[in-house]
Amino acid sequence: MESPQRVLSALSQCARHHWTDQANCRMAWQQWPASSADATPLLLVHGGFGSWNHWVSNIEALSEHYAVWTLDLPGLGSSGDLPEPWNTAKISELVLAGWRELHGDKQVFELVGFSFGGLIAGLVAASAGSQCARCVLIGASGFGALHVQAQLLPLPGPELDQAAAEGIHRENLARLMLHDPSCIDDLAVHIHSNNLKQHRLRSRRMAGSNDLAGVLSQIEAHVVGIWGQYDATAGGRVNIEARRQLFLQAQADAEFHELPGVGHWAMYEAPATVNRLILG
Repeated sequence: MESPQRVLSALSQCARHHWTDQANCRMAWQQWPASSADATPLLLVHGGFGSWNHWVSNIEALSEHYAVWTLDLPGLGSSGDLPEPWNTAKISELVLAGWRELHGDKQVFELVGFSFGGLIAGLVAASAGSQCARCVLIGASGFGALHVQAQLLPLPGPELDQAAAEGIHRENLARLMLHDPSCIDDLAVHIHSNNLKQHRLRSRRMAGSNDLAGVLSQIEAHVVGIWGQYDATAGGRVNIEARRQLFLQAQADAEFHELPGVGHWAMYEAPATVNRLILG
């Protein structure tokens, strides 16, 4: 099996790398080769404490149908720090401005967001109007009291050796991100630990806001919700069903899917299923 470093390096080398500078925030964007010159652009927005590599299991398959783009959100990955005010409106404003710098304000696109990135994707879709045709939200935060903060172990300090630090990351992945223990592999641990080393954005307070629920009805794009049955942030079956009702109240033909046996990082744990739902 290839090392996590080689897997991510090989995937990154396939991409074209772009930069935008909005409001003194330099943002990193990645463009993946598409199978067709006229493929619809698809933007994948990663979760909190993450980067583009949250989509490592999805990029290649989706590139067969879309012109796939990823990014590093402000304060995360290779992007610059988030300028004040530190709120979801500012982040979504920067993302949409950067996207339009790269694509203009006429090109129709589709959007997928995971966790905190789902909250941001929803805000971007609401602001983009008819330019955004489809918005898929995977384990999205931004539903106020429905959202649950998983209790995690403190992050390992420099005094711990690699094995001890890795053990903490594996436990936290089990508590927050992945339900199936077999999915907590070396690649998942590498992605998680390295993203934590780069994060400068504290997104948990924003994740617990009601910001996404407040704009669901303003999204013109066709909305799709995807939640894992065992998503640690979901609050169980009752809260997942409450989200389903919010989606349907906002948009009568909205789709909502609960994935059996799957945790929060659904597109890593069940990539074939999630890719199929993204494709529609």
